[in-house]
Amino acid sequence: MNSNTRDAEGPPSKQTQSLSRFHPRSVPRADEQQGLPGEDAKNKEGWAHAPSGLRPVRSQAKASNPPVMPIPNIFVPKPASDLPEAAVPADEPSRSAVLPAAPLLPERLLEETSIVLKIGLVALFLFAAVLAFKFGEHRGRKIARQGIKPDPVASALAAPISTPAAVPAPPPAEFPEDQLPALNAALGHLRDGENLEALDSLNKLAASHPQAPSLQYAAAIAALQAGYPREADRLADASIKNGFRVSDSWALKAAIAAAKSKGASPEQEALLKKAIAADPMNPAPFLELASLLRYQGRNEPAAALLESASFRLNPADAQTVIETTRAILAVDVAGKLVPPSEPLGIPSKDLPNAYSEMKRGNFENAAAILRFCRDQTAPDLFGYLVNDPSLRKFTARQELKEFY
Repeated sequence: MNSNTRDAEGPPSKQTQSLSRFHPRSVPRADEQQGLPGEDAKNKEGWAHAPSGLRPVRSQAKASNPPVMPIPNIFVPKPASDLPEAAVPADEPSRSAVLPAAPLLPERLLEETSIVLKIGLVALFLFAAVLAFKFGEHRGRKIARQGIKPDPVASALAAPISTPAAVPAPPPAEFPEDQLPALNAALGHLRDGENLEALDSLNKLAASHPQAPSLQYAAAIAALQAGYPREADRLADASIKNGFRVSDSWALKAAIAAAKSKGASPEQEALLKKAIAADPMNPAPFLELASLLRYQGRNEPAAALLESASFRLNPADAQTVIETTRAILAVDVAGKLVPPSEPLGIPSKDLPNAYSEMKRGNFENAAAILRFCRDQTAPDLFGYLVNDPSLRKFTARQELKEFY
């Protein structure tokens, strides 16, 4: 018998007992314990190619003492010729062939999963938006209840952009009584045609007393008469922004527009309508717009504006202005000149008479009539009347330069 085998009836050695716990073939299989038929032949065939030293020895012992495969000396290397060519029989399938391959997920399942995930993300975003809206609504109600003012920067950014309107000025401070002489002197310069001196004085007073009304408006008049329309326009805008003499300032801007364009313009008419809208009780824009329409030959609407102005003028001057303007307008409309006559010192008689002389070409006689009327009439009233559009057609004449 081979030295590597032992008698089945003899007790196993200590070395065999200690190693049998770790060797997989030292534990008998269930079919060997139960003695299933055909297993001996199968085992014999499986170990047919193994060297004789590795073949197990089957014993006819009892089932209580199952045969144990001899344990080779693993610490002594075997020659290459003694090693088996294949530890597993050729006809036995490999372990990888026995295990089934992991099935892949169907493409349809992947597509459906992707769709479900997208729907879930959309629903999540919608839920977040609704939550944010509800939170903002709750916050707004809380602010409204507590009376907390919202962020001014955010309110300014959220407010619609619009053209800024004139801000009403606070109640003006009382003009100091000790400054009245300086104001009177400035207005004296303006009346006498010393426009640069008037402009300088009025600008100083406006800087010292910014809440005093009419100072910027008066300075704008001085700038326009001094030949600085841009400065006059700037001062008129400042007066409108501060809420001072708004209607008169719009009317003054119309005069500035006429000076820039050297004649009537659509802008001038629009500015005068703004002046009327700013203060419908102010007669000056009505008269100025009537004069503009007369320049354009629109006499009927001009007559209606004169009628409107008659209800708004000072009773002492209203009658004089209305009668004089209507008399001059009658010469243009009817085409009939006033018969030559001596001046009377009455504007409603003298100015139509002088106008008729101008149309006849008698400019020396017209100048004499105007001089007499000027001496008998208040300077402001005469200055306004002599600037009638009909009379201003002849301002280029050397004989009339003293009146313009």
